[in-house]
Amino acid sequence: MRTSVNASDITIIPRLRWQLPLVLLVTVLISYFDRMNITYAIAKIGAEYGWGTKEIGQYGGLLMSIFYVGYGLANMFLSPIGAKFGPRKSLMVIIVLFSLFTVLSAPVAMMFTVFIFVRICLGLSEGIHFPMMNILIRNWFPAHERSRANSIWLLGLFLSMVLAPFIVVPIIEHLGWRSMFYILGVAGMVVSIPFVFLFVRDTPKEHPAMTETEIDYIQAGMEPEEPQTSTIWEGYKSFFRKKAYWVAMLAGICNNMVAFGLLSWLPTYFTEGRGLPFSSLTWATSIPYSLSLVGIMLWSFIGDKTNKRAYLAGVGYLGAGICAYFATTASNIYVAVAIFTVTIFINVAFASNEFAIMQKIVPKQNLAAGVGFYNGFTMMLGGGIGPVVIGQVLATTGSYETAILSITFICAIAGTIMFILGRMIKY
Repeated sequence: MRTSVNASDITIIPRLRWQLPLVLLVTVLISYFDRMNITYAIAKIGAEYGWGTKEIGQYGGLLMSIFYVGYGLANMFLSPIGAKFGPRKSLMVIIVLFSLFTVLSAPVAMMFTVFIFVRICLGLSEGIHFPMMNILIRNWFPAHERSRANSIWLLGLFLSMVLAPFIVVPIIEHLGWRSMFYILGVAGMVVSIPFVFLFVRDTPKEHPAMTETEIDYIQAGMEPEEPQTSTIWEGYKSFFRKKAYWVAMLAGICNNMVAFGLLSWLPTYFTEGRGLPFSSLTWATSIPYSLSLVGIMLWSFIGDKTNKRAYLAGVGYLGAGICAYFATTASNIYVAVAIFTVTIFINVAFASNEFAIMQKIVPKQNLAAGVGFYNGFTMMLGGGIGPVVIGQVLATTGSYETAILSITFICAIAGTIMFILGRMIKY
């Protein structure tokens, strides 16, 4: 029989568990390349269609946002199925699918309706990625380490934003945007599948190299188990009835409006709104996200140490809104890039602690459904609406500065919500 391990006696505990989020980081990096490649290709695709600024705002925003419809639906309704299938197997299946639909984007891109359908399918295939990783982190890490564990795989998200300009832009520039879709699609299967197959297991007990000492340490830091629910609907009710879940939902929607609005439109804003040459996107779009790699580790560390994760995110939002205002009104492109860098650095205080908060609110046995519904709903509304809102502001005003500036209002709302959530959950 295993004996309990003192969670504070960390010096004698093996650390094989930290291998898991590093592998998940690789899968996130590849999936985000496949998700965001459209933001770099839209200007070139629009040129072949003969689109002007208005059409780029309308049709480009639709191509960016429609992904999140499929993504949100899969999160909300397929996550419980993925949980029953097992997170490891589910990850391998979705990697194959999102790689396939990335490849298919190349031959269908000039058939707009079909391209829309493929973007929806890409979203569907990526949909349960985050819920499955949340199950793995919840199974593999004690509560007091989860912000840091989540932040490691979330680094893949921000690392993709830093690396994409240096990978995607040169491919588009030298080989064409169609070749970019082919190359990224094939890379997804070649790189991600072997890592998941070799290093990921559903629970620590299933990993052949895990020691009894480390397993005991993980179990000692787990929250008490809640009663099993008898039906799927009872499982959903276990978190639907919690007010904190819906408050967190509002914050997540605002977060995705800001994050994916910026992610989707920043490259076009720099080239079309600021007159930056397309080749200069390699530095202009990577620099703002480079500091976020430090930020996500810093904010997650502070969140774990202070146990004030929601308040930390609230402060981050208010600061990000102020910085976004000064970035869009800066007269110099170099100053604008510098201030956008600070904006994103501060804003990742939410992302660093987002899923640790969900893992706190949602019961363990319903985590896939809870995180899936949360991630799907916030992505479908926030990720779907954010790029469209900015695109419509652009189409209406003809001003890229005004379009980007619209996120400052959303930051103020998000900051207020996070302070309310902090008072509710004390976490």
